[in-house]
This record gives sequence, structure tokens and C-alpha cells, in this order.
Amino acid sequence: MTIDIRLLRQVLALNKHRNFARAAESLHISQPALSRSIAGLEQSLGVQLFDRTSGGVEPTKCGQTVIDRGQDILKKERELRREILLIQGIEVGELSIGAGPFPFEISVSHAVARLITRNPNLQIRIDKDSAPAIVNRVLSGDIDIGVADIRHCEEFARLTVEFVFEHAIACCCRRGHPLAGRRSLSLDDLLNFPIVGTVMPPALAALLSRGHAAGRVNEDTKNFHPAITVDSLSAARNIALGCDALLPITPGCIARELESGDLVILDFTAPWMRYQYGFISRKDRTHSPAAIEFMTRMREIEEEAIELETRLFAAYSNFSNTSDGKALAAT
Repeated sequence: MTIDIRLLRQVLALNKHRNFARAAESLHISQPALSRSIAGLEQSLGVQLFDRTSGGVEPTKCGQTVIDRGQDILKKERELRREILLIQGIEVGELSIGAGPFPFEISVSHAVARLITRNPNLQIRIDKDSAPAIVNRVLSGDIDIGVADIRHCEEFARLTVEFVFEHAIACCCRRGHPLAGRRSLSLDDLLNFPIVGTVMPPALAALLSRGHAAGRVNEDTKNFHPAITVDSLSAARNIALGCDALLPITPGCIARELESGDLVILDFTAPWMRYQYGFISRKDRTHSPAAIEFMTRMREIEEEAIELETRLFAAYSNFSNTSDGKALAAT
């Protein structure tokens, strides 16, 4: 009895979506074709894999066994393909990257553009996700390399973490915010307002959870979840522009808003206001030539980004809510 890899993918898709129409759509095949494939596999095995109900499908006990073993088989198939591509080198390689919101916007996409310019035959996939999710996906082998906050990696002995650069974070708000223009703000002043941004590591949870308005600590992960938790920096910018939420962000990500005066940098600094991200990979996986080349291009972009951030801090850290102050700071 032979089970085609293609059939295993179809079984896993049907288990994921629990609906023939949605599973077929995800596989880019017709619903009748998927139904015939599953029925043919069931006939070949001599068992029923899914119970059909009015609400969709549910795996049987035999079906769950096929699902569990199928996931292992497909994972090993991916590893085999990766090893072959690793031997072949960068010209025909593939690269899957997981990026946290900050590196995704600051440098990853720009680094990929330079990489593909030099190596146009590469196949590259970029997924944006939260730092904890990226760590898990690296460990599972779903992505080759992650670029995310390394403070989420402290407890994982199976990871290799290579520090890239440290970015200074500014606490920003809209031009008409009650705190805009005020001098010598304290952390308690900030925590009276909601924070909009990404999930933050446990190291910051005790500090930021002092204010109920700012956000809360997830009791399971111990991470700090801002009052408005979002993995899109463009969405975070729009939210901060439209309400009194505070936005912790690198100045380079809001250069246009700083130049227009729509967002301002508040008069607050602290040693922990840093974003430390790096390359995250599994210790038992050798970097492919494509991954090594990507990391090189990333370092180039990061150096340029740090230079821009330094200029923006110098120009717009005047803590003024007036256009005159902005003009003075830029001179």
C-alpha cells in the first residue's frame, strides 16, 4: 500500500479547515477533486478517515492517526528538500524568513530586495509575526531564520541567536496629545494612557503593568500586551494619530510623521527603551548560502537605519508641540 505525499497534504488541509470547500480552495483544486481523493484514500486504506456532518467534517480515530503521522512525514520531506537545496547552493536555493514587526519594516524587506537583485533565481518567503510566534516557528522548522526581539529567546537552549543591532525607542504621540510639549515626564505619566504596539517580553512586564491603562501581563506567557496590541507598525501609527494612545517606536519608522509634525517625541527616556533583535535559528540547522547572504545584506541596511535614527533623534527630540519648535530642532 502506497500513500502519496500529495494525499497527505490534502488530508492535513481538510483537517485544518474541517470543510471540503475551504480545504479545496486552500489547495487550489476543485471540491469534487478533493472529495474523490479523500474517498479513494479511504478505500485504499479500508478505513474511514473523516466523519461527514452537516457542519463539516471531523477526523475519526484512524483519521487522527494518519494526520499525526502525516505531519511528521511532511516535516521530514521539507528537511530533505532543504538539505538538497543547501548542497546546490544559492543559485537555486529557497529561503523562508520570519520577521517581527520592527525588523520587517526597518530592514528585512530592503535586505531581501538587495538579495534578490544579486540572486534573481532565489525563492523567498517572508512572514511577519510576533516574536514569540517566530521563535516557535523556527523551532518547528517552518522557517529557516527569524529576525525578532531576542529577549523572547532566553529560555530556549535549542536556538542560536546572533545579535544584529540595538535600536533606541522613542515614546511618541499625536501633536495634540495632553502630554505633548511637557517636560521631564515620568513613567507613571505615560502609564496613564493606553500603549499601542507589539507584544513585549517579560523583562518589561513589571515596569509597564503598573498602569492599568497601558496594558496587561499575559499570565501564561508573562509577556506584556499593550492596551492596543497590533503587529502592524503602519496600523499602530494610524491608531496613535487618531487617539491618545502612546506609540513606542524607532524614529526611522515615523520619519514622515515627525517631519510633518503629526507625531512628536515625548520628553521621556530610560535605559530599557531599546529594541534588541537578532537572527534566530535552530542549533541543529546549518545556514544555507541564501541565509548567509541575506544576513549580510541585513547588516548593511541596519547600519543605514541606525544613522537615520540618530539624525531624527537629534532633529526632533526637542519635546515641543509647536511648529516653531520643530523648525528650531531641525536647524
